[in-house]
Amino acid sequence: MLIFRFSFLIVLLACLQACTPAVQENAKPVFYPWEKYLTAQIDSLSKHPQSVHKTILLDGKKEEKQLSTIDWKQEWAMFLHADLNKPAAATSYDNLSEDGFVWYSLKSNENLAVKKLYIQLDALDRPAKVEIEIEEKNFLFETHKKLNMNFVDGRVQTYSIDGSQQMRWMSPTHYQLMGVLLPK
Repeated sequence: MLIFRFSFLIVLLACLQACTPAVQENAKPVFYPWEKYLTAQIDSLSKHPQSVHKTILLDGKKEEKQLSTIDWKQEWAMFLHADLNKPAAATSYDNLSEDGFVWYSLKSNENLAVKKLYIQLDALDRPAKVEIEIEEKNFLFETHKKLNMNFVDGRVQTYSIDGSQQMRWMSPTHYQLMGVLLPK
């Protein structure tokens, strides 16, 4: 009798798995190649360094710096992580794009960190302005980030990150980072 139940359970599980839609591992999302574009900007800045004027506000305290050496991959890590071209995101976003701009908005029934990716394009279909909204929530903390980047002739000119983090047992932290790439 036990063998019969075990065999029945295996058959039932096999049937259920056969009825479950398979996730295509090789499915290629069709989102704008944001990460590729930004990686090309990072590579260009690594080969042809450019100074940046940074302003940082942390809970109302302001600090300004002019830096000639920067690790751009680290500096723009939040922007890079907002890439939607991952299999998990393939069906998670509504495409609201039209001529001249790319706009992806997270579907209401999905739970991913990137809520919105908006890219205004120039006449050559290069980014002119990028806006990204990120929210993460779990038992310990809640974060909100708004990322912006402005381009001129296909090259980053300014970028900013405006965010807050609320730890469950602490008061919220607010921060802003603004960077302006200086002419060579």
